[in-house]
Amino acid sequence: MSDQADMYKFFEPTVQLNNLALSNIHTLTSWGVGTAAGVLGLTGWNGFIFFLINWVFISALVFFVKCEGKPSVYFKSSLMDVAGTPVLNTMLSYVLVWTLMHALVYIYD
Repeated sequence: MSDQADMYKFFEPTVQLNNLALSNIHTLTSWGVGTAAGVLGLTGWNGFIFFLINWVFISALVFFVKCEGKPSVYFKSSLMDVAGTPVLNTMLSYVLVWTLMHALVYIYD
């Protein structure tokens, strides 16, 4: 009985829309953070630490502000959807923008 109740707990199109919105938030902020890291001239581990600090900050903002501390209302796996799932894709976008901006700003140094 519990499995059947869980099956109807979420309206799938709304959950997909929430996941899309979350993905957009993470992607756009990774571009902004990557741009900041490149312009600031961060290299090596400093750039990755900068990414992780901002990842925790953005995930906390989404968790407490957008989800009002209750992500299980908006997502199926709650905290994992908000903080864990899109890390690799977001990190790849971050590294791309980070290296591009670093190269553009510090090309003649």
